[in-house]
Amino acid sequence: MNNVAVLSCWFGLRFNKPQKVNSFKTCKIWIYATIKNFLPFKFLDTLGFISIIPHAPNGVGCCYFYSNNKKLKTEIQFKGWLFCFVEGELSNGESIASSLLAKKVKFLQIYNTSFSHFEHIIYMDSRRITDDIFNIIQRNEKGILIRYEAKLKPSIWHEVDEAKGQERYAKHMDKTIDFINAKLTQGYFANNRVMNTGIIAYAMNTKNTRIRSLCNEVYNACVTLQQPECQILWCLLSQPYMNIINAEETFEIKSRSGL
Repeated sequence: MNNVAVLSCWFGLRFNKPQKVNSFKTCKIWIYATIKNFLPFKFLDTLGFISIIPHAPNGVGCCYFYSNNKKLKTEIQFKGWLFCFVEGELSNGESIASSLLAKKVKFLQIYNTSFSHFEHIIYMDSRRITDDIFNIIQRNEKGILIRYEAKLKPSIWHEVDEAKGQERYAKHMDKTIDFINAKLTQGYFANNRVMNTGIIAYAMNTKNTRIRSLCNEVYNACVTLQQPECQILWCLLSQPYMNIINAEETFEIKSRSGL
């Protein structure tokens, strides 16, 4: 598939450590993650540990994995990816800074002339890798293919409420809610079923300009609000672009993890 590029990323350390160590349990997790970060990846693979670096999708020659952690380069290349370095603060992968760096890849802010010959660009979270490439391309007739959340969330407020349970999402949620309410007064609506941005396919030979416009809007909102919960902002800002979006049920596009 020479006309397809697959993008994924991980920004931060190889294994997540809790942002707060406030109990014996989180202390154990912190120690465990710290130890794993210093063990050879081949040794961990042999023992069955799941690294944040997945094997590249089957059957695709151009798979790009972005990271600000140069220590991951060997493992990334060993697992079939082309390593792409992005400058950025090397913090926990669940931090706001690391999460916002990932939005650069997800929403095509890294797009340049070297990608112009690809007809299809498919982004996958490192935990949402799929080998179902042909099926994705076949289904992507409008320009953007994305999946709905497996858990039915018929309103943006369902996603807001769930996001409040994670510190990095909750930190700037007040500003995010103000942003939502301002858009609602402009004709946007709250009752739009929430989509899962873990896998997004872009058919760049069809609606390139519109695709880039939506991606820019979502990315800029994430950065301006310091809000890495992009599903909230996609649910809102994608509304004027629904003619180029095909949303599928989760089971229609299988990821390796089943998520």
